[in-house]
Amino acid sequence: MTVSEAIIKWLYEFNSEKYWNMPQIDTDIQGPKVDSFSLAKEPVQNVKSYLSGKKVYTGHYMICARLSSNMDADRVDNLGFGEALEEFVRAKNLAEEFPVIPDATVRSIEVTTPFYLGATENNDSIYQMTIAIKYEKER
Repeated sequence: MTVSEAIIKWLYEFNSEKYWNMPQIDTDIQGPKVDSFSLAKEPVQNVKSYLSGKKVYTGHYMICARLSSNMDADRVDNLGFGEALEEFVRAKNLAEEFPVIPDATVRSIEVTTPFYLGATENNDSIYQMTIAIKYEKER
């Protein structure tokens, strides 16, 4: 299982009572339909190596959502969804309920860029949020 797959599996635990869930989260490529979601790895990874052979990785991943944005009420709901998703990540981090990465120990997962409007098309928009996951591996 890749880190992306572990994060996607973990994101399926997000179950907002007020806002919609993420029924399918694609890898890397954003779907063309409204209410589509994806997770894309950012081209930056920090690695700290220790004399013991342990390595600590920090990877950055962008969560994208194509949502209806035709009406102001839609945009308000979209931002509410984003705030709920941010709170989900924060709460899971505080509770130390992390994605499970084989052969690694996850230390934290945090929102690094809050949910925001990234690009607008006809009647929908792409919203984005970046998270950072820090995990360690032995050799």
